[in-house]
Amino acid sequence: MQKIVIILVLLCTTHAIVYAQDTQRKPEKDARILQLTKDAKLTDLIESPDGKWIAFVKKSHSTIPSNCFYFSKKGDQADEIWIVNAKEMIKKLLVAPHFSCKDMSTVIIDPHNLQFSPDNKTLYFETSAWVTSGAIHAVDIDGSHLRFVTDGSELRVVQSGSYKGDIIVNQHRYRFKGDTPLGSYNWDWLFTPTGKQIKLYKKMD
Repeated sequence: MQKIVIILVLLCTTHAIVYAQDTQRKPEKDARILQLTKDAKLTDLIESPDGKWIAFVKKSHSTIPSNCFYFSKKGDQADEIWIVNAKEMIKKLLVAPHFSCKDMSTVIIDPHNLQFSPDNKTLYFETSAWVTSGAIHAVDIDGSHLRFVTDGSELRVVQSGSYKGDIIVNQHRYRFKGDTPLGSYNWDWLFTPTGKQIKLYKKMD
């Protein structure tokens, strides 16, 4: 019986190590970090692989225009992304709300699922966009080169291996026979950081 318990403990420990290696780290609860990340949404508080940067989402002071987005209510405030230099204990606004309401690929109202690149130079994130799909965006950590990458959701950034630095995105696509639609499907696809499709990653249905 004792041997069985020891084996189970070892298996659980191994699983925890593997999971931790595949998941980006949450920042430690240092008192100064807690102060700098005050009002952050804890579900969107992430630390860079090198521990130098902490990115988080918080509510902005900008009200979403009433005719701007299909799921917003009158008086709703948009979210924004902030970044903290954990070495110098300085924070700054990284991505402000974007109300380009006629272009769902550039509107930024509810950034979430923040993910750092392995080289710590880029932050990826998701936003709500089309009715059937979200949008994936990226920005350099200095706030420059904010760009739309591709449509989709369930973003993951590959942190090691031959595809290190590439991204995995779940996309809603349609089957056609000629011009006739035959239904839709949701599969995971592997993309380059610029949004170029590499290959199918995983079939979901």
